[in-house]
Amino acid sequence: MTETRPDVERTLASLKDFQRATVEHAFRRLFTDEDAIKRFLVADEVGLGKTMVAKGVIARAVDHLWDDPDRRLDVVYICSNSQIARQNLSRLNVVGGTELRHADRLTLLPHVIRDLRQSRLNFVSFTPGTSFQVSSTGGKAEERALLYQMLAKSRGGEFTRRNAWKKFFQGWMSLENFERRLAAVDRADLDDELCRSLEEEIAQATGPGGAPLTAELEACADEFAYRRRPAEGELARRRDRLVGTLRQLVARASVEHLEPDLVILDEFQRFKDLLDADADDEGAGLAHAVFDHPDAKVLLLSATPYKMYTLPDEPEGDDHYRDFTRTIRFLGGDERAAVVERGLRTLRAEVLTGGDPDRARAARDRVQHELRQVMCRTERLAATPDRDGMLCEKPLDVRLTPDDLRSWRTFDEVARQIDRHDVFEYWRSTPYPLNLMDRDSYQVRTRFQAAVERGDPDVAAALAQASGLLTWDDVRSYRAIDPGNAKMRGLVSDVLDRGAWRLAWVPPSLPYYAPAGAYADPALRSFTKRLVFSAWAVVPKAVAVMMSYGAERRAMEASSGDMPAAGRPRRRYDDRPVTPPLQFRMTSGDDPRPGAMSTLGLLHPSSVLARLGDPLDVARELDTLDADAQTVLDVVRGRLEPLLAALPPGGESGDVDRRWYWAAPMLLDQAGEHDDGAFWHLLADGGEDDRHDDGSAFQAHLRLAQQVSGLGLGRRPTDLATVLAQMAVAGPGVCALRALSRVTGGERALGHPVIRREAFFVAQGLRSLFNKPEIVAILRAEDDERYWRAVLDHCLDGVLQSVLDEYAHVLVESEGLQEAHRLDRAVTISDVMTEALTIRAATNVVEQVRVADGRVELDEHRMASHFAARYGRAATSDQTAVRESTVREAYNSPFRPFVLASTSVGQEGLDFHTYSHALVHWNLPSNPVDLEQREGRVHRYKGHAVRKNVAADHGGAVLGGLDGDPWSGVFAAASRACATDGSDITPYWVYARDGGAAIERYVPVLPLSREKQHYRRLQRTVGAYRMVIGQPRQDDLLQYVGESGADASWLRVDLTPEPVEVPAADGRAPAADRPVFDPVKDEPPVAPDPWGSGAAALWSQVLYDGGLLAINVREGRGATSAEHRDIACRAGYGDGRGVAGTRATRGADGDLWLTFVGRCELGESAYALGRKLPVDLGW
Repeated sequence: MTETRPDVERTLASLKDFQRATVEHAFRRLFTDEDAIKRFLVADEVGLGKTMVAKGVIARAVDHLWDDPDRRLDVVYICSNSQIARQNLSRLNVVGGTELRHADRLTLLPHVIRDLRQSRLNFVSFTPGTSFQVSSTGGKAEERALLYQMLAKSRGGEFTRRNAWKKFFQGWMSLENFERRLAAVDRADLDDELCRSLEEEIAQATGPGGAPLTAELEACADEFAYRRRPAEGELARRRDRLVGTLRQLVARASVEHLEPDLVILDEFQRFKDLLDADADDEGAGLAHAVFDHPDAKVLLLSATPYKMYTLPDEPEGDDHYRDFTRTIRFLGGDERAAVVERGLRTLRAEVLTGGDPDRARAARDRVQHELRQVMCRTERLAATPDRDGMLCEKPLDVRLTPDDLRSWRTFDEVARQIDRHDVFEYWRSTPYPLNLMDRDSYQVRTRFQAAVERGDPDVAAALAQASGLLTWDDVRSYRAIDPGNAKMRGLVSDVLDRGAWRLAWVPPSLPYYAPAGAYADPALRSFTKRLVFSAWAVVPKAVAVMMSYGAERRAMEASSGDMPAAGRPRRRYDDRPVTPPLQFRMTSGDDPRPGAMSTLGLLHPSSVLARLGDPLDVARELDTLDADAQTVLDVVRGRLEPLLAALPPGGESGDVDRRWYWAAPMLLDQAGEHDDGAFWHLLADGGEDDRHDDGSAFQAHLRLAQQVSGLGLGRRPTDLATVLAQMAVAGPGVCALRALSRVTGGERALGHPVIRREAFFVAQGLRSLFNKPEIVAILRAEDDERYWRAVLDHCLDGVLQSVLDEYAHVLVESEGLQEAHRLDRAVTISDVMTEALTIRAATNVVEQVRVADGRVELDEHRMASHFAARYGRAATSDQTAVRESTVREAYNSPFRPFVLASTSVGQEGLDFHTYSHALVHWNLPSNPVDLEQREGRVHRYKGHAVRKNVAADHGGAVLGGLDGDPWSGVFAAASRACATDGSDITPYWVYARDGGAAIERYVPVLPLSREKQHYRRLQRTVGAYRMVIGQPRQDDLLQYVGESGADASWLRVDLTPEPVEVPAADGRAPAADRPVFDPVKDEPPVAPDPWGSGAAALWSQVLYDGGLLAINVREGRGATSAEHRDIACRAGYGDGRGVAGTRATRGADGDLWLTFVGRCELGESAYALGRKLPVDLGW
């Protein structure tokens, strides 16, 4: 068993103050109070980091239980779907070396049970939908293969010699494929005890037919002995029921062997049907076997653990009250639930009758006290005086046109002919419904399909003179198509008409110089992605198709003017895709040679160019972030020219040798201080070809690059220094290298071969982006040979370096990489960036509806979605689940898609905020809680709006910082400025400024419509519902309070945990009692040197309340300042803490002492932090 105790203080130091308060309250109630409980609910408002709270509770719990040396510690994480699991698992790991085992379903847990016995600390996750509901089906092939191998292990050769058992378990899969599945399960890795337990369960169980299970299994297997084909009909159904019973038994046995100490139930509201212990349901029984394990404590996470608010006209209008009391009963038992109910009844009675206010407040306090014993809740909205949490409403130009009404008339007439009369909501929500609805999606569409297939003349007559149908000839000719719907017209106007189709990425929040081109357009400088939520499944498809077509059509129209006059024929929508211009290809002829070295040069992560061309370093030299690109290029060109002069001069006559453009950076790297050969070796071994490339062509290009010094280059281009300056400032490979180095150790990381390789992979992803037809159309130059220069210009205009730096900063935290080794961090960031950049356009079926010879004909076509995407389709296969995950990764990047449309079903707990702070309520939800839940998807930790505002006020902090993550310094400056606000919610979740970015709410409702009235009602109750939580008939009470005109804010039950004074790690006095250190006036005290003298020695000490850390670095003879900056940044800055200032003093012995003043977590001992560094200071 591993004996590495988790560093609980290090984990807790990564939490914000209000999260730490929640952790301490939950841990105390679960583990250390005299009346400690089994279950505790964290109900923090959406977006406040409940996953981080869970991480803190895990750390505290493991540390608390660790001292029992014979105890195995099992932490179980249960979440509602695999998307949330993928998002959160890495964030929850409190020990870097502990493997996080996601079994997906309980029936696959036997794969890991044996490993659990060998580890002191285990972390297992699965999803309830697939884990607890396991009866009546044959399951996945992986499960059946596991069942076979478990029985084979317990029964031995007699079992495996009977071929009937393989045929029994193969299901619908071919026997050959099933045998491959069997080979993938190593029988030796299965736990002996668990296999014996399964056998005992089988021996005692009754089969689905009522006979002993063993007998039913044997009888059924006998019928498979001589079958040559998979079973069908009743035999297959009987086999599936038996396999379902076995899966049930495996799940039950697995739970018994799991021995959970802490169970994290994430998005708890998604599976409350499992909470009733008395339910006659196998799923509920399995769930309670986990929850009710004698040693298990259960931490539940949910922003909406019960229906927070229900209206009287909703089905079962008192659902809130029943749901609330049921939840409290599950958490605290009948007695506590009864106390809470009595208190709420008293509170309601006193308010409605105008009774004793003191009695009412006493009742509220009683309820508050009891609820805090089993739950707590922190709310983001309290961080702003008006409780709007940065929210602002934005208008959307919703215009109804005569053609819209004609479209309604057509759709309504068709619906009447097929006995479907109420199609108004479909028409109001989607354009071209008959063209865009999937055939099996709605009854009106399936009935229409049936009418077409039987040749219904009435339907044909209704469509003979139809309006509002999509015509394929218009699509394939790239003609302008009317949005076809008032809501869609508003979205097109808001996004496409303002020019967002001209962008390859979202403009950076903190540009290091003035953007140009489309990125300088005032209408686009503040652009953010749009998240669209609708109640109808057809809307995401319609948004994805119409917005993507609109963007592509505009790009094609703009690019057609760039074609040669004699040129190519105008492209049609359904033509074959253009050949990607940035492609590794060989020249034609008898002696083929690499023909796209300019592409390799564009992607090449040159460490010399990265060091000399850093636009952030130039901004510091110029002391401004507002210089134009040309000024930046002039500075970089001046740095490059002496190095270029030192290279072999090349020929002095003849034609200009254009190979210099790609060869010069490689020659500079060869002459530099780093081992360039190691990089090329790694790249040749692990570089990936684009799917369009000839596989051998890429390797040929790499071989030529390694022979660059022997090329015998000709005459240099006169603009060589200018082009290289562009590549140094904005080349994809160089920018990717700098972005990765910022978060992996600073300038010194630029030469590391692994980080350079990962930067090349990111640049390959950018190549994929610039090869996409819709982007090619935007950038297209006169011919492909010059396309790489157009790419370079676009990267320069769009300040690509700022874009990638911001993205890397976001990923460090969203991927849970704060404590990861720098190389692991680089690999993960590179993987995520590449996945987002290489997402492929999805295809959507669109049907042309036309009438010919009195019959309706449907012609199926396909339209791509890339600028906008649909999200949230049911994961019917592993491939669909992966696609959904990739779409979310891409949307959470600065790259396309720029619009994501989804139904709101199942999106709880997922993040969409990193590059979006605009939400479109295509259809309004029924109640104000769902409105807030939707908006919480884009209002989360360090969201796009927060970063924009923080950068606007504190972006100048990067001018005084050192190499490392500039965004850490920006947020450190903002945090210091907000230190008096009383909570870390500001500036990390809420940071408002006049005229700045806000959470934008778009509600495209038609005037005089029922939607308009419903929206006014939602506006009245949003926020106010908090005053009536736990009450029956909430709307009545709200209406009464509203009519009385009295201040009713005191009604709100406050479940905020008490703030905690975080003790110093070294036992010093609380921060408030320590003296304040002024980094400008005061000389920092010197702590003992923990490592002895050397070329570079570092020591540190926490100095004062503000969380500033002074790090003294002795710059000894023979050591460079860059080395010392690197060490200092790893101690304070490289771990995500920003540098506030730097001082330098010269000692009597001539040594230079640098004092870095940076932010660290309050109470953390920097000396203790420093002691951990020597084991990994070097590369």
